[in-house]
Amino acid sequence: MKKITLGVLFLMGVQFTNAQSLHISGDLKNIDDNTVISLIDGMGNKVVDSIKINGGKFALTTTVASPSIYVISIAGVQQKIPVFVGNDNLTVIGDFKEMNSIEYKGSVTQDLYQTYMKTLTPKIENLFKSKSVDSLAKQAEMQEADILATFSKLLNENNASPVSTLFLLQLINFIPAIKENIADYYAILQGDAKKGPFAAIIDKTLQTVGVGKIGSVLPEFKQNDATGKLISLSSFRGKYVLVDFWASWCGPCRAENPNVVATYNAFKDKGFTVLGVSLDNDKTKWLDAIKKDGLTWSHVSDLKYWNNAVAVQFGIQSIPASYLLDPNGVVIGKDLRGADLKAMLAKYIK
Repeated sequence: MKKITLGVLFLMGVQFTNAQSLHISGDLKNIDDNTVISLIDGMGNKVVDSIKINGGKFALTTTVASPSIYVISIAGVQQKIPVFVGNDNLTVIGDFKEMNSIEYKGSVTQDLYQTYMKTLTPKIENLFKSKSVDSLAKQAEMQEADILATFSKLLNENNASPVSTLFLLQLINFIPAIKENIADYYAILQGDAKKGPFAAIIDKTLQTVGVGKIGSVLPEFKQNDATGKLISLSSFRGKYVLVDFWASWCGPCRAENPNVVATYNAFKDKGFTVLGVSLDNDKTKWLDAIKKDGLTWSHVSDLKYWNNAVAVQFGIQSIPASYLLDPNGVVIGKDLRGADLKAMLAKYIK
């Protein structure tokens, strides 16, 4: 995937368990004893429970306000296990070195999450491969149509599950037909599918439809930099500016940073600059990434992760995301990457 999206890329009338807490018990092979295993809230990016594994067995517990995405993380291991759960009694069994062998029992939301993942993920991966090659553009168009048809079927069959809401939120970012008709797709959902964090984000998205359109003036915002100084977007008027939403923990963002640095260095003396808006929640990691990647422009953040006030204001659901503004604050480009950003600036800056 080329972007990091909310959480992780992940029944008609779903009935949730009556459990008062989430209990995840597991038996995973190929993990050393005393290795720390943690449960991370995928929306808040915070550890909610952790324990040392003994004989491959572990038990994690927390209380879930509404079904959502969580991540089981093993210390020292990059690969994670995403689960979509409520206050369930979930068992996780298998070989950690063979992710496809892992079985989940005890959660209807996790069952449906697995169905969505197994059905849509291969199609989405193939779509991105096709989009990366110009000669496959027609094929990509057909693949988008296939994803849309597959998702529409799943959505209609499972329109009361918050799992459907999560995938609707994900697909907004790279299926134009869904993004352009988000209100119609959201109207299909009912009951529990319109509750919880993902529904709340879509509600906000519907309120921000039209914000940041090409040819419009990007709304004013203010946020503090790392020293506590309040920085306003309007203070950059008179320059071309890239408003760049990113985070230290976002792999695709870090991979794109060298391209932004190269563009900045090419045009910084010709009236161009960058304003980085970080979705970090750890100040030290944020500043370390700025230094390591050589991002020598202005940066702001309120360290509220996906709840960053500016990101919420603009309905940002995936990063990297960006707006290229002219000296009057008018949006002249969106989500431009690599050579595309340089080419767009070259049209305006001689």
